[in-house]
Amino acid sequence: MTVSPAKTINISRAIDEGGFGVFQLRAIALCALVGLFDGIDSQSIAIAAPIIARGLNLSRGSLGPVFSASLLGAMLGALTFGPLGDRFGRKRMLIVATALFSLFTLATAYADSYTGLIAIRFLAGIGLGGATPCFISLATEYAPRRRRATVASLIWAAFPLGGMLGGFVNAVVIASLGWRAMFVIGGVLPLLVAAALLLWLPESARFLLATGRDTAELRRIVARLVPAAPPGARIVADELHVRGVSVARLFAEGRGAATALMWICFFTAFAVLAIVVVWTPLLLNESGLGSSQAALVLGFHGFGALLGVASAGRLMERFGFTNVLGPAFVLGALATGTLGFAAGSIFFVSVAAIFVGVFVGVAASGSIALAAVAYPTAMRSSGVGWAMGAGRLGQVAAPLLASLLVGLAWRGSEIFLAFGVFPLVGALAVVAMGWGKEGANEPMRRSASAYGVDTEA
Repeated sequence: MTVSPAKTINISRAIDEGGFGVFQLRAIALCALVGLFDGIDSQSIAIAAPIIARGLNLSRGSLGPVFSASLLGAMLGALTFGPLGDRFGRKRMLIVATALFSLFTLATAYADSYTGLIAIRFLAGIGLGGATPCFISLATEYAPRRRRATVASLIWAAFPLGGMLGGFVNAVVIASLGWRAMFVIGGVLPLLVAAALLLWLPESARFLLATGRDTAELRRIVARLVPAAPPGARIVADELHVRGVSVARLFAEGRGAATALMWICFFTAFAVLAIVVVWTPLLLNESGLGSSQAALVLGFHGFGALLGVASAGRLMERFGFTNVLGPAFVLGALATGTLGFAAGSIFFVSVAAIFVGVFVGVAASGSIALAAVAYPTAMRSSGVGWAMGAGRLGQVAAPLLASLLVGLAWRGSEIFLAFGVFPLVGALAVVAMGWGKEGANEPMRRSASAYGVDTEA
């Protein structure tokens, strides 16, 4: 936490050398709360879908556009709010995104038509998707150098934690209060979180400095991080000031091939997650199991995903990206392919759902951790946002493809077997990246190493 004789504070070193203080932990916890409600919302619409379909006299196949509307909104939100977070600040855009998805999650409880439901879920999705690059970027920028990938994966672990809690709690809520209560609760609580963000969440100090904003806010943050800093100290960082970063910069300076391959990893991992969350309840209904049992299975899937997601960053810091992501994608493919064949038994389908959660969770969370450390501060929110946009595109495409297969009279087991191919493509993308070797990924490898993450064991 360096104060030189010239009264210069290096904010990067202050964070890296200071470990985790209460100020940083509070910021990270607030970011995690947003991810928690993102996961709860995703589970709620999946669980309520069969009931909503009966109430609106919809066929099972017509639910695909409802799911995809939310995911399309999430894709557009990630693509839009990521660059906006680099331009206007992570905190400001995170508050806007959280308020947006809160209001339209609440509105879902009052949807009374098919087109109205699609529109509401699309607008809720914009907020849900837009929040992700902002809270991941902000949280990792308050993490010490050697724990940045771990923090990225732990922050994303809030999503499956929300899914797990949503699965178990919503099973009780549906039985006692009905499906609309899920969305009332899921809309009101994150509005309170948005208020907490406004009051207690600091802007990223690294962002303020990297974009040349030497403001009173930055000095207040420095005073919390380095209490011994003199009031008039000069504040610097290890990165250059950059303003007006464009998305094209993600492909500049040798980052193009690795960026494209990273997007493939996101697309394939999130496509599988979408299929499991969205279509498992319908598959179980097809096998004669009820909505409450489907909620329990999704709860077990969320538990497995929580284990995988939470451990991904630490595993990659220990063994390297390639040695973790490659096997995770392959094992995720095997687990996904077998899930549909276990639907006749609540026990076996729960076990299969746990394994899908673990392995695909490691693949998805590991990809997020990679994006969070592979780009410099000035373009980190854009890098995470566009990578998440690729993931959300996978989530949009997967339910639509599944709806098409349902229309062609494919059985649930066949659909899950087909989607088991997706993680295999992700594994090939990991191999193609060739982390740790000289090649197209070299500039990003250097960036990751600068943030304390080795790309090979």
